[in-house]
Amino acid sequence: MTSLNPHEEPGMLPMEFSRLQEELQKRNAELAEVNDALRESEQRLEQRVGERTREISTLLRVSHNITTTLELEPLLGLILDQLREVVEYHLASVSILENEDELLILAVRGEGMPPPGTRLPLGEHSDARNMLIERKPVFVPDLNADTPKARQMRSDLELQKLYGMGTWMNVPLVVREKSVGLLALAHQQVNYYDASRVDLTMAFANQAAVAIENARLFAAEQRRAEQFRVIHEVGKRITSILSLDQLLVETARTIRESFNYHHVHIGMVEGERVVFKTRNAANPEDEVFQCCEDVTPIVGREGISGWVAGTGESLIVPDVMKDVRFIPSKNDQTRSETAIPIKIKGQVIGVIDVESDQVDGFDESDLVVLQSLADQVAVAIENARLYEQARYFAALEERQKLARELHDSVSQALYGIVLGARTARTLLDRDPAQAAQPLDYILSLSEAGLAEMRALIFELRPESLQTEGLVAALGKLVNALGARHQLEVRLEAGDEPDVSIEVKESLYRIAQEAMNNIAKHAQAQHASLQLKVGNDELTLEISDDGVGFDTSQQFPGHLGMHTMRERAEKAGGTIAIESVPDAGTRIQVTIPTMAR
Repeated sequence: MTSLNPHEEPGMLPMEFSRLQEELQKRNAELAEVNDALRESEQRLEQRVGERTREISTLLRVSHNITTTLELEPLLGLILDQLREVVEYHLASVSILENEDELLILAVRGEGMPPPGTRLPLGEHSDARNMLIERKPVFVPDLNADTPKARQMRSDLELQKLYGMGTWMNVPLVVREKSVGLLALAHQQVNYYDASRVDLTMAFANQAAVAIENARLFAAEQRRAEQFRVIHEVGKRITSILSLDQLLVETARTIRESFNYHHVHIGMVEGERVVFKTRNAANPEDEVFQCCEDVTPIVGREGISGWVAGTGESLIVPDVMKDVRFIPSKNDQTRSETAIPIKIKGQVIGVIDVESDQVDGFDESDLVVLQSLADQVAVAIENARLYEQARYFAALEERQKLARELHDSVSQALYGIVLGARTARTLLDRDPAQAAQPLDYILSLSEAGLAEMRALIFELRPESLQTEGLVAALGKLVNALGARHQLEVRLEAGDEPDVSIEVKESLYRIAQEAMNNIAKHAQAQHASLQLKVGNDELTLEISDDGVGFDTSQQFPGHLGMHTMRERAEKAGGTIAIESVPDAGTRIQVTIPTMAR
């Protein structure tokens, strides 16, 4: 009987048992390899989860950081600095899409990058253009590879004179499903940028795009607030200017300095041409007003300003080199231009012409602001014209008044002097003893004429108040009135009052108006003028013994009374008028000494 091996299964042959044992060992080895692979995969997964967690944590942190400022310029630098914590780079830039056909570089990091302010036409960078249209990132793992995308990217980089980079990616900045710009990154290591780093950069770019858009909106609101402030400031400045030339110059200068425009000019429509009169009152060395002094376009036929003056419509020209209406002037650096009509009662009287040294330098917000300013300028111009017209008529009225007074007084005195001289000459031949009477008459008329002339000269030159004083001026006024109207006028005045020249002129003009009313309407025989200086107040009193009037009714000279009241109030004082029919009139002006 054969004995059994303890390691053998009953009924199993030794060879079969050995085979099964080998197979079991093999499977155990395979299971060990699988377990090792699972442990390694688990470690890699844990490592990746850790890395991803750190990436997301970093992304959240830097995303929060870039939302802490609304100032665009520092924000752009912050975005690029924070981006380095998300994904490494050797070169980076952030650009904004402008005019749908070019990128404007706003901030860069790394040597060799085009400086901020550089414009990149999208027609020369097809990959960037397509990426912005599709709103999907583009990256080239190996810039040295012989692939169409790598060749195109190398060509784009060579246009920007960028060499030595191994990998590149462009990531769009997307806001509300619209591309507004891009982030460009480059690294010297080939294949450093892969799909995971591109995804991470895209997530950061989405946050950066929102931050940039918020900053741009904030900047736009700030600019709008500044525009309203400038509109208010310009309005305050120009409403006080009554000289047309000065008004145009100050308005143009204020607009230019406030909005940092390249050039601002204001032209007035004169006949069939637009004439830029800002040069008239400007400093000859002021370059601000020199570039258009030789341009006078025909209304409706020449130039951008001429077109606006002819149509009455505002106009923006994004690129003047592409507009046949543009008329270049000497030393011209204009690249874009806008012009706004200045209208009064629907009629174009002038044009505000603003120029930029950048293509597409204006937008609709500029039109809104400039139109508001044009409306204010129109009102100011109309005020200046009315003021000039009022000054002309006032001067004309003053000349006519002077002519009447010369005719009524001085010329009559001269005529009397001539008659008296002829009479005296005749009497000298016939009866010399009788010649004294006409000579006395001539002397009297000469003194009266001299007093009258002094009074008229003083009216023409009121600044004599400052040199001669109020008391002397009132004396001349009284002498002239008495000589002219054969009226006995008594003046009582002490020392020269210590008040401002403005107060003195107001008192003199009130006395002048009151004395003229006495001469014209009062039918008085006697009048008096008293100037009293007290501790707390200065009093001017004019009285007469004429026919008087009812102060509650309209009366001759009532407009003059209104003017006297306004002058007294302007000087900080009050006026009291007392009059009774057939009992004379008394006018008293009181000015507190604090009005000095």
